[in-house]
Amino acid sequence: MPARLAEDEQMTIEEFLAFYDSRADGEKWELIEGVAIMSPSPTDWHQVIAGNLLTVLCAMKMSTGAGWTPMIGIGTRVPISPRSLPQPDVFVKAGALTGTSVTDDAKILFEVLSKSNTKADRSWRKRVYTSVPNCRHYVTIETTTAEVVCYSREDRWNGTSVRGLDAALELPAIATSIPLRDIYRWTPIE
Repeated sequence: MPARLAEDEQMTIEEFLAFYDSRADGEKWELIEGVAIMSPSPTDWHQVIAGNLLTVLCAMKMSTGAGWTPMIGIGTRVPISPRSLPQPDVFVKAGALTGTSVTDDAKILFEVLSKSNTKADRSWRKRVYTSVPNCRHYVTIETTTAEVVCYSREDRWNGTSVRGLDAALELPAIATSIPLRDIYRWTPIE
């Protein structure tokens, strides 16, 4: 987490988006409490897990004709921190696509954890993501063990840990269950 700046020193979302537009393609930046933060390059395990999750969700959407859309994360407005625009690894958009790089319509947010996700960062992300009005689940996914934690609005954001390749992640918000084996396919965990 960056050091907290005085409000007049913090970037607004609009200033951050102008800054972001000037950056090279492929860089991942987030606005955290008014500070532009460049994310470190992810590991191959991280990317495979995020890709597996996105693939499973896309297949579910195609087979059911669901109205929601899974996608790689984009800047997500978080009401509790108006000078932040975090970017989850994957998310499920509830409504129609808008052609913008920012959303406030995240039904489910997923973070594939890495070394850069410190305890303070994890706590901050849970706090801000759960402030998104239509968010029903916030899910963290470990990269070194077969474990996910699902925080659900219906359960007052208490986390439910799911462990082991034979277990499944239940997502009532989209009426689906995802086997952890599918999330961890092609990783050393499998």
